[in-house]
Amino acid sequence: MHFEIEHDAFLEGLSKTVPITEKRTTLPILSHVLLDVRDSKLVLIATDLEVGLKIIYDCTVKEEGSLTVPSKKIYEIIRELRSGPITVEGIENSRIKIIAGQSTFELAGLDAADYPAWAAFENVNLAPIQAADLLYMIDKTLFASSNDESRYNLNGVLFEEEDGHTRLVATDGHRLASISRILGMALQSRLVVPKKGLLELRRILEGIKGEVSIGFEQKNIVIQTDRFVMTVRLIEGEYPDYRKVIPSGTGRLIKTDRAQLLQTAKRVAILTSERNKGVNVTVTSNLMELTATHPELGTARDVIDVDYSGEEFTLIINAAYLIEALNVVDSDAITLEYHRDGAPIVIRPDPAKDYFNLVMPMRK
Repeated sequence: MHFEIEHDAFLEGLSKTVPITEKRTTLPILSHVLLDVRDSKLVLIATDLEVGLKIIYDCTVKEEGSLTVPSKKIYEIIRELRSGPITVEGIENSRIKIIAGQSTFELAGLDAADYPAWAAFENVNLAPIQAADLLYMIDKTLFASSNDESRYNLNGVLFEEEDGHTRLVATDGHRLASISRILGMALQSRLVVPKKGLLELRRILEGIKGEVSIGFEQKNIVIQTDRFVMTVRLIEGEYPDYRKVIPSGTGRLIKTDRAQLLQTAKRVAILTSERNKGVNVTVTSNLMELTATHPELGTARDVIDVDYSGEEFTLIINAAYLIEALNVVDSDAITLEYHRDGAPIVIRPDPAKDYFNLVMPMRK
């Protein structure tokens, strides 16, 4: 293996592989990136057996071949080199030599024959969608997915199709986020894409303008452009009926400024404790009061103006969940909807669009 490639292109590709390969693993080769050189192309492949990424770059090939090298270490080396051409050559004992200007590195690798085989999924039906639309929908829902590994079926985002709209839903049992748009995916069934895979996918989507192609097979989601292919293993198991926690009908509606409520929640949250993240919320005619008490440090109280003329009510809400929920709404004004004691508070942009999220109250 012997090739020459521009520094910036090589660095970009390696930067995409590091988040996949840097996880702790009992298989050392999974911390490596596969370099495969042939037909004037460099192919970078990274996998942790759940998420796979294949990226293709133009290069000058002097000798075809392949090797695996530690992903993070080669990234760190290339990152510190100046822009310009870089020469990479395979040498004895699965090692590579990296030359850039006056800089020379040798890096130990492993035999490419031991690297997991790339699954091409050539028979998957792919549909073109706008990368920006998918990225937007992921950003509006992913925060609400669970981190509790014992609830594995909630450790991701639900993809489902209804009336020609693709809906993404995430919940951890304490909050929920839902967005629905026409994407043209034509899903045949409900699928759950794991949080880890979506985090890697959004890193890729951030750098893409225009369309990506997306498709699903029995156990994987496949996303590709002319430069890259990503595969993510789907979560097996039934997703819970999230509709049961979404209140029906119209409850008490409170309209307010999103940024003002967000800043108020952040201020009051300073005096919540590690054991109790709850903020007391009291809504009266045209006013909302937020208070918090820290058993050792003191208390916080703040009041904002709201548009509300109904009966007074109170609830306790997790400050961190409220802040995250407000952060992902991208309108200046919001509507909060509250039905009854114990019911979630539903947060929507104002005017309402195709998105909402909700937060369950804490016990009083």
